[in-house]
Amino acid sequence: MKVSRECIHCLARQAVEIAQEATSNATMQEEIIRRSLRELAEMDFHETAPEIAFAMHQHARDVTDVNDPYSRLKEQYNEIAQEIYDKINEENWLDKAEDPFDMACRLAIAGNIIDFSVGLKLEQSDVIKSVEESIKNDIFGTGTKALREAVEKAANIMYIADNSGEIIFDKFLLENLPKEKVTYVVKGGPIVNDATMSDAVSTGVVNLVRVIDNGHSAQGTILKDCSSAFRDEFGRADLIISKGQANFETLSDIKDKTIFYLLRAKCSSVASAIGCKQMDYVLTNY
Repeated sequence: MKVSRECIHCLARQAVEIAQEATSNATMQEEIIRRSLRELAEMDFHETAPEIAFAMHQHARDVTDVNDPYSRLKEQYNEIAQEIYDKINEENWLDKAEDPFDMACRLAIAGNIIDFSVGLKLEQSDVIKSVEESIKNDIFGTGTKALREAVEKAANIMYIADNSGEIIFDKFLLENLPKEKVTYVVKGGPIVNDATMSDAVSTGVVNLVRVIDNGHSAQGTILKDCSSAFRDEFGRADLIISKGQANFETLSDIKDKTIFYLLRAKCSSVASAIGCKQMDYVLTNY
């Protein structure tokens, strides 16, 4: 999915937020914003939004020498998600569900609300609301039955993670997959609140399935920039489960793989590309 005109104001907003999160020094903030806006002015409309955003984050790193300005927020949302995860387990939601796999998919999608790049100022109550609404709302797309059938046929499943906090909700779905067939993928380095190997370790995902990183630190999965080891693994997978908007933006032009996208459609350009309404719960193989 190439960058659209609707993406421009969102990327400009991100330029300011990146600067504010990276440093409290006003001079540095101004320099980050200047460099990022120059990046926007010269952008290639054949690129994806995550490619442009990655360049903006690189400017922030170059100016400040701060590698992970979102580390505190990531820890905070991992803690919030863990509390909700524990409560759901204590109340036996999946054991009581008529269709535990459907419930697990809904919870995994609900976790995608934890996304700093779209400018959401989240409270714990917002995450809880996303979880509660996932149970009763319709899911746009091919639905959980189609994913279940694809899982049953697959020999090698790649599950591409999105954000910290959210990966704790992924555990509900991972626990309902044939874990010996699953490879879970995190980022090769920090970017916004995207999940890295340290998140996979601290949240216990590494105890459930095999975890690798993609060798790159951009949002989404920009295959040309990922490591050759990851690209080999991607090529071998006969089913890809892709979480979040940025992975949709960077993978949706690939038509020779079976890819199921699980996300909340939080921005108008992604919703338009999918054909759903903004903020819909989406599970589709596009």
